[in-house]
Amino acid sequence: MAKDTLLEIVQDILSDADGDEVNSISDTVESDQCARVVRNEFKLIVDEFDIKMHETLKQLTATSATTPTQMDRPEGFHSIETIWYDKRTTAGGDPKFEEVLFRSPESFLDFTMSRTASDSDVETQTLSDSGFAIQIKNDKAPQYWTILEGYDNIIFDSYDTSLETNLQASKTLVKGVQRPTLALSDAAVPDLPLNLMQLLKNRARSFYFDIYKDGAPRAVVRRESHSEVRSQRQKYVTKKLQQERTGPNYGRK
Repeated sequence: MAKDTLLEIVQDILSDADGDEVNSISDTVESDQCARVVRNEFKLIVDEFDIKMHETLKQLTATSATTPTQMDRPEGFHSIETIWYDKRTTAGGDPKFEEVLFRSPESFLDFTMSRTASDSDVETQTLSDSGFAIQIKNDKAPQYWTILEGYDNIIFDSYDTSLETNLQASKTLVKGVQRPTLALSDAAVPDLPLNLMQLLKNRARSFYFDIYKDGAPRAVVRRESHSEVRSQRQKYVTKKLQQERTGPNYGRK
């Protein structure tokens, strides 16, 4: 079943609101306002529901030699489930991707701060945001990761100076959920499951009436309420499936 475009959703809402007919979301002030309402409701739904269809693999973003074991979350990543790193021991060796295990910030700090700073295989790394210093190993690939500061900063416990000056994006693989976006264009299609598409339309319709039409009629409110009930049932099923998964799921907004 084909999903409606942003223009089609806006046209339906404006029709219910006795608005002008439009051929583009940019035709009138009304259509532009309505499109922005739809996009805002889309963002709220994305944050509220766990959308399995957006699981994907990406790479982390490298920083620099001054923060060799700090990397950045991929742009728009909603959550991080698993991180792998290429732990080959020679520059020309075959790739050897292995999972890097998550540790809570408290456990990670206890682990790294127990190291002796004067040892030849230990360096002191100053984190870019807080200026806090941690002890990292410089003779092996990372074994653990955590999030210590800032939503986007991923911190690892070690790197291998014989192979690299800092952890490399090309050596990472991250499994997580990509946060979908909705462009303000006529042909844009909200990237949602069908049950949430209906919820999006009805929430946007209700909000548009509340803000721009002096309140939503009972029929509009009733339609939104029915969509909420159906979507919450689906949300429960999704969460139940998620509980059956193994491994950490950290960093969600």
